[in-house]
Amino acid sequence: MALLALTAGLGGSLVPPSALAELPPAVYAERQRRAAVVVDLEVQRISLIGTEVHIRAKVLGVQRRPRGSSLEAGQRIDLFYSHPEQHQTGWVGPSPIPMLDRGQQIRAWLNPLADRAGGFTPAAGSQSFGGMGSP
Repeated sequence: MALLALTAGLGGSLVPPSALAELPPAVYAERQRRAAVVVDLEVQRISLIGTEVHIRAKVLGVQRRPRGSSLEAGQRIDLFYSHPEQHQTGWVGPSPIPMLDRGQQIRAWLNPLADRAGGFTPAAGSQSFGGMGSP
């Protein structure tokens, strides 16, 4: 009976409240390890349409790429991801992927997008970008 009351109080869902909590550091580290592409980039252009970010970046160096990939230094690539305008007060959940700045040089952990040829998306959420020379 208590389970039915709890289920009703959650709108009929059995999703635990912690399901929207910040992820532990080990999860981000694992996502970085599994990223298909690790590159050093220089941000050249940033476009924001609503909450969708489109970044054009120049590849400065390739640390990891899939077998058969022709990705190399000097190429330009496009990154796409969502960036919320603001979280509500009391927000509980993963940190947003940070906004980058034009001219910024960063290491990026990325995965290719299936629906956008030559496009990439951050692979490790808020920990998808780090300082040059990051592990």
